[in-house]
Amino acid sequence: MKHYLLPVFILLFGLSLQAQTPQQKQQIRQKSNVPQLLTLSDTYKTKKAAAKQKALAMAKQNNWPVTLEKNGAFMELQMVTDDGKPIYFTTYNADAARSTRTNFLHSGGGLGLNVEGQNMTAHVWDSGLALASHQEYDGPGGNNRFSVGDGTSTLNYHSAHVTGTIISSGVDPQAKGMAPQASAVGYDWDYDTSEASTAAGNGMMISNHSYGYGASNIPDQWFGAYRSDAHDWDEIMYNAPYYLMVVAAGNDGGNGWANGSPLDGNSGYDKLSGHATAKNNMVVANAQDASIDSNGNLNSVSINSSSSQGPTDDYRIKPDITGNGTGVYSTYESSSTAYSSISGTSMASPNVAGSLLILQQHYNNVKGSFMYAATLKGLALHTADDAGSTGPDAVFGWGLLNTKRAAETITNEGTESLISELTLSQGQTYTIDVTSDGINDLMASISWTDPAGTENSSTNSSTPALVNDLDIRVSNGTTYYPYKLTSITTNDTGDNLVDPFERVDVSNASGVYTITVTHKGSLSGGSQKFSLIVTGLANNVTCNATTPTNFNATNVSDTTAQLSWNAVAGATYDLRYKKTSDSSWQTQGVTGSSFTLTGLTTETAYEAQIRSKCSDGSTSSYTSSVNFTTLAFQLNYCASQGNSVNDEYIQRVQLNLIDNSSGASSGYTDFTNISTPLAQGETYTITITPKWTGSTYKEGYAVWIDYNHDGDFDDADEAVWTKSASTTSPVSGTFTVPQGTVLTDTRMRVSMKYNGTPTSCETFNYGEVEDYTVSLTGSTGDTEAPTAPTLSYNNLTTNSVDLSWTGSTDNVAVTEYNVYQGTTLLGSTTNTEYQVTGLTPDTAYSFKVNALDAAGNTSPDSNTLNLTTLSNPGGDCTDAISVYPYNEGFENTFGLWTQSNADDFDWTLKSGSTPSTGTGPSGATEGSYYVYMESSSPNYSNKQAILNSPCFDLSALTQANLSFKYHMYGKSTMGSLTLEVSTDNGSTWAHVWSKSGNQGNDWFNANIDLSGYTGGTIQLRFNGMTGTTWQGDMAIDAFKITDSAASGCVAATLSITFDNYPEETSWEITSESGSVVFSGGTYGSQPDGSTLEIPLCIEAGCYTFTIKDSYGDGMCCSYGNGSYTLSRESDGSVLASGGSFGSSEATDFCLNTYYNAYTTYAQNDQVMQDLVMYPNPATDYIQVVLKDTRMSHYTITNTFGQVVQQGDLSSNTINVSKLSSGVYVINFNSDKKVLSEKLMIK
Repeated sequence: MKHYLLPVFILLFGLSLQAQTPQQKQQIRQKSNVPQLLTLSDTYKTKKAAAKQKALAMAKQNNWPVTLEKNGAFMELQMVTDDGKPIYFTTYNADAARSTRTNFLHSGGGLGLNVEGQNMTAHVWDSGLALASHQEYDGPGGNNRFSVGDGTSTLNYHSAHVTGTIISSGVDPQAKGMAPQASAVGYDWDYDTSEASTAAGNGMMISNHSYGYGASNIPDQWFGAYRSDAHDWDEIMYNAPYYLMVVAAGNDGGNGWANGSPLDGNSGYDKLSGHATAKNNMVVANAQDASIDSNGNLNSVSINSSSSQGPTDDYRIKPDITGNGTGVYSTYESSSTAYSSISGTSMASPNVAGSLLILQQHYNNVKGSFMYAATLKGLALHTADDAGSTGPDAVFGWGLLNTKRAAETITNEGTESLISELTLSQGQTYTIDVTSDGINDLMASISWTDPAGTENSSTNSSTPALVNDLDIRVSNGTTYYPYKLTSITTNDTGDNLVDPFERVDVSNASGVYTITVTHKGSLSGGSQKFSLIVTGLANNVTCNATTPTNFNATNVSDTTAQLSWNAVAGATYDLRYKKTSDSSWQTQGVTGSSFTLTGLTTETAYEAQIRSKCSDGSTSSYTSSVNFTTLAFQLNYCASQGNSVNDEYIQRVQLNLIDNSSGASSGYTDFTNISTPLAQGETYTITITPKWTGSTYKEGYAVWIDYNHDGDFDDADEAVWTKSASTTSPVSGTFTVPQGTVLTDTRMRVSMKYNGTPTSCETFNYGEVEDYTVSLTGSTGDTEAPTAPTLSYNNLTTNSVDLSWTGSTDNVAVTEYNVYQGTTLLGSTTNTEYQVTGLTPDTAYSFKVNALDAAGNTSPDSNTLNLTTLSNPGGDCTDAISVYPYNEGFENTFGLWTQSNADDFDWTLKSGSTPSTGTGPSGATEGSYYVYMESSSPNYSNKQAILNSPCFDLSALTQANLSFKYHMYGKSTMGSLTLEVSTDNGSTWAHVWSKSGNQGNDWFNANIDLSGYTGGTIQLRFNGMTGTTWQGDMAIDAFKITDSAASGCVAATLSITFDNYPEETSWEITSESGSVVFSGGTYGSQPDGSTLEIPLCIEAGCYTFTIKDSYGDGMCCSYGNGSYTLSRESDGSVLASGGSFGSSEATDFCLNTYYNAYTTYAQNDQVMQDLVMYPNPATDYIQVVLKDTRMSHYTITNTFGQVVQQGDLSSNTINVSKLSSGVYVINFNSDKKVLSEKLMIK
């Protein structure tokens, strides 16, 4: 047990109380990645909803309880495991609890402070809500200090108790909370990650989560694992650097049977799961009542036996800290004066959360700003009272929270303590010199919010979840290392590879120490914010600017040099250096007693000098120059070797001029004195002969060449040959030296490893590694020509054509292709496609292509492609098509259709399936070819493709009908396809048909009545817009225009959005005679909550639409929000709709060329409507006859849905002379009914 003595700095004056202002919230938002947090909110909401809906569906099938209370804990179903087992959130309470020393910050608490959470806000996610009218949520901090954050209304005793532990004002003094004047916002736990993402983006700093997974309900591999829960919370906190999540560890301390595969085989540990295994949060264990003296010092404390133990599977120190959660008396939800005592980590967690909230407030009072979450967490862990084993452990974490000592560290910052928020850049080393006070232990710690790690679902995987590995060291001749766990029950000091908090303790410290912070590997994002906290510092150090001594240069390389000197107490330094041949110095400010110069020039003489300076501006004189010369450029290859060659080793290596036989070595041999030339573009064979001293074993092989001479084997093509493990002897492989290598002597590595393929920097148990030199030279003279390409074309228009060809092959590499029109060279390209433009309509051309390589060898010409450009349909449509029927099946040609130049990409002719999976047709609906929009990258998101028709002369027709087939299968976000018509040679376009989103994997028929355009000339175009997915291929085929009226059937669409039980839904449409003309269902193969669009073509007449649910609970809203809509395709008018019913619901509707109307009815309560409207198309007036005269009000809308005319029908005539030519929809309506009909104006 360690006890720390810190000088108590009592404020004899009042501090002005500050809290989180709107300006500070905005500053927090500015330093948070708010767009990413909002994206995460949406992502996690969808993720949680899907998991919950699946769980509820399986609960219904298996009769699982959705909520229950067991052993005093409230439980609610959240998800199911992959093997179908239910997983519940459970609250963490056991017996009784009491809070500790946070009251030292309260008014009259002994520190001269009045920090009680004034205008601060805690956020509480739990099994329900507190009672907002409880008397404890009124008081000095204001009335009604509890509010609801997510619109839920369910009260819960556990939520009330947790909330009161944080904010109770002390109406009953025994129930006073940690932050008795703070506010709290409560949330139901269902969408915690989504809601927390949003709240963090709005400035939330502290949240409490006294719940998690019960140990008895989860698979063994979940214990201690870094799974999706931990990853998601880490991602939220990384994007919101001021937000700290406080989590209860759980109450499975006495459960030794739930985890069948505990870490290290010890069933007393490895009980954390879910969000309790995240890196960046604060996980809280539960202690018994602690014995505290009158000065706030810890005498003794014991853990509550129910508190769940860590560590995580990668041996991170979890829980992080211990709170007091035994015997806590707090608010209940049953009335505004209800209280009770309960306990568990559920009570310890809000004890810590409330304490951290007022530590943030105190820091803001002192510094005028809030701490990063990493600083707050680091401060709590740095100042905790050691408990249990010396140093951190998997029971108490870093010990019992000491809010008093943490507050004193804030108060004394700049004198007896140091709190710095810093950034470490890639490759940077941070150093600072400090002087210990000679009384207390010198303690230095770093804390950082680490990026979310890689999820790991394996059982007891030791793979670190840590992404950015920072390191802290403290030295003064002896180097001191941070703590780390060495097993589930032991710790030591050393290199910590897993924790985002490291603390170094120096006992009996005296004098000046250097603190150094570095990092391993590459930093994700190029830098990492971190917080440095140091305590045990000397107060009022006097700085005397004396010239530093023992100034020297060490570790000089080709581009770097390390300079060091003896520290001057309280001083910083000016370091200046230059090339000895230069006259001007470069000066660098330094805080520590060493510095590494970088970016130096190789083989160059330098000199450097140092001086000290104090904060009062005084400086010493510079030291004499230290001289050093950088080294020549040296490559430092990574080490690789086999640890044993007793059973096998490399006996012989053969490559070109290398033929080296050798015996057993130490596992690595440097044969770089043996070399061979290798020429660019040449192919070589390497042969390796293994030697087995006894039994024959399987050996794997690999060979690398450092082609770009940069000291590693990591670049493209540098792994020249590998072979998986076998007993073959000898083994051989070929490789070709690529063009563009550095022409120099460079390293080749040959590696043989037992039973596996080696990597270039690997140390393995059995086998051997040998290094050689190869001399890379230029090409020896390539005389082999590439093969001839095969030429084809597509997208032929009146003035352009797209040429494409199969790529040629070459012994070295093809460098470019020449494209010829006849015998004229059009140009060269490195691609295998070329667009020819500027051609003349209706003109014959010939094209050919050949290939070239780097040596100038030219392939034979491709096949000659003869083609004729399309005829010009006439810019003024004078050559418009006038003979009908017109048919276009796109059989390997676009016919007279042309690509637009005002879009983003072109339509494509295709036979068979489109290239992408899960989208597009598998073949044409008519003939062999169709046209489609390829939506793969780079053609999404929101990219446009337009295909123009020829002109159609309808002047001699009195009626005309257009039909075509369309296929739109893919993701729901796949985009839209619109057919547009122009009557003014393309100056303006009007919509006549449109679809968006996934329509299903089938060809569907579209019919459009063109009678409104007879007597004139039109042009059509398909205008496609991709969505946000590559699975968005849209196709058309079988385009026809006839001089007959439209089909007697009317196009309609039935849209069904299913609830969670599609297998219960069916439907049918019956005629007046009772015959079933259409039907569908049930839909057991449809995903829960999905939407299905069913196209129909219904003959004119009256019908009954009936939808059924076999369970008898309809489609909405007990188990999902299902609905249905049957609508007329031409104008979108609704024929039937609903969703909330019992076993069935029926709707009568009539549909013909004049009207459609509907009403949902009880049996034998049918209502019929009627409408006659003529002439249609119209010019000036229309005559209207309504059977139901109450439907006198009408509106006329254009194709954009805008109302262009409305009124009341006082006679049978409506004046439409002011309407422009085009297509409209006229609606007649009463209170309960709507009749709609298409209206065409000439």
